[in-house]
Amino acid sequence: MAEEKIQDTDAAFFEKLVAYRNSGLNYFAAHTNIEILDIGIGWATGRIVVQEHHGNPIGSIHGGCLFSLADSVGGAAAVSRKKAATTVSSSINYVNAAMLGKVTELRARATELKAGKSTCVYRVDITDQEDRLIATATNTYFYLKGELKLSGAD
Repeated sequence: MAEEKIQDTDAAFFEKLVAYRNSGLNYFAAHTNIEILDIGIGWATGRIVVQEHHGNPIGSIHGGCLFSLADSVGGAAAVSRKKAATTVSSSINYVNAAMLGKVTELRARATELKAGKSTCVYRVDITDQEDRLIATATNTYFYLKGELKLSGAD
């Protein structure tokens, strides 16, 4: 079977993918308030509207919250090529503090560094509502066998 060529104009697929990533089937993302905003070939954007439960005891947004946002948005970008994917490795650098009460929204943008036959690599930059860089991550994903299924997004 020939691989399906994805077009930048394949809006229906990307709309369905965004809906699927934001559905109740994405349990952890829903629990942490991660929202995917947009997806295209090799990229994705998302956000978290910051709430008190995203904080840690010192009053900043928990590093795990930032890491989860980076992995979720990177994963959304990885599946933009119509292949199911899972995280193989990830590293993150926390560049600036994100303090509760000052940061109201975290935004993430994943951009493709490599899309190979079995793995893909994405850089994910996380900024606050003032576009100040908070963290940057590099994530590697492995393409799973079989086609990407978007059940529940209809």
